[in-house]
Amino acid sequence: MFPNHKKCVLNFSCLQYVFNLKTFNLIILFLFMGLLLTHAQEQHRPKVALVLSGGGAKGLAHIPLLQTLDSLGIVPDMVIGNSMGSIVGGLYAMGYSGDSIAQIAHSADWDKLMGGTISMRNVGVEEKSEFNRYLVNFDRQNGKIKVNPYILNDHYLRVFLTDLTYPVRNITDFDELPIPFRAVATDIVNGKEVILDNGNLTQALRSSMSIPGVFYPVPYQNTLLVDGGVLNNFPVNIAKDMHADIIIGSDVGGGMEPRERLNDITTLLFQTGMLHSNLRNPENRVFCDILLDHVPNLTYSTGDFNHGDVIYEEGKIATFSNLDTLSALAKRLQPFHHETPHLPQMTDSVVLDTVIYRRISKANMSLVRARTDLVAHKKYAKRDIFDRFDRAMGTTLFSHITFDPYKEKKIWPYP
Repeated sequence: MFPNHKKCVLNFSCLQYVFNLKTFNLIILFLFMGLLLTHAQEQHRPKVALVLSGGGAKGLAHIPLLQTLDSLGIVPDMVIGNSMGSIVGGLYAMGYSGDSIAQIAHSADWDKLMGGTISMRNVGVEEKSEFNRYLVNFDRQNGKIKVNPYILNDHYLRVFLTDLTYPVRNITDFDELPIPFRAVATDIVNGKEVILDNGNLTQALRSSMSIPGVFYPVPYQNTLLVDGGVLNNFPVNIAKDMHADIIIGSDVGGGMEPRERLNDITTLLFQTGMLHSNLRNPENRVFCDILLDHVPNLTYSTGDFNHGDVIYEEGKIATFSNLDTLSALAKRLQPFHHETPHLPQMTDSVVLDTVIYRRISKANMSLVRARTDLVAHKKYAKRDIFDRFDRAMGTTLFSHITFDPYKEKKIWPYP
């Protein structure tokens, strides 16, 4: 009996040894997984910012960079833009692809957008004989003659931006866009930089590119907003303040013009109006980890939208010269998953729950209501609504009309 008992003890010891070995291996495995998790947490995805400068038509040179970011799979964590850079950057933050933005820029009627007048078919019979006959228009307010403080009418530009931003019409916090976004404008009353991070996206984009004397200033709270380029045309410092780890900057601004190029009124006015911004441009460039300097490659100026296709092609030069650096960044970001932004789904029609008219005199209200002919609880196509406001502009009673759909809670305080 004794040998059998010894054998039983021996078998029990073997089972215990096997069990302890498995337990030890599991402990090692859990420790290893914990170390990997800790390492992954330490190696967090760097926060990437994309900053696009202002520059009017020259801002179309930003577009090849967006297409390259798409092709490399680089998704910025924030987009910051000024003036034309805010238009291009705002669309990108909404979820438009670089290719889509290129197509929008190519097909846009820039002559119409940059001050085009209302079609004669939208002008009332009583106004046709006087419509668009004069270079300068005057308004009469409180018995006094007032010259309009702008050169170009922005009606079609507002419609264009309203149309493009329609998919995010219900988003008022710009952090909730597919890519968080900031537009830069200037408080012309108090001389302060304004960073727009909420409200109506159309109005934010329009404010950021409101070139003083060219477009009407945009009312905002208790002040007026003009182009952000007055104080900060290439707002890289904002990305720094938002704790960006890597900043990709695309600059088409050009900084200070040399003496020999200050030979016409337009160049002199732009140099004067953007003096402060141009002086701070070098320090903003230093903040960039990847800087696309388009200035040496651009042959056209701020207002040359008719040469947009050439400017777009010239934008490829600085983009391709930075391709190796951008590819290295894409490789660095590869271990970190980041969803590709998409434009929110939308329908082409909307049902208006309520129609509100503001700042229209009693004498003109019936005419405006008749021209717009909008009623509550009826479905309208997007294009139909735009046409109705064209008809209202055709009365020649207004320098501009602001309109937008909004929810009950509204952040941007319209006048």
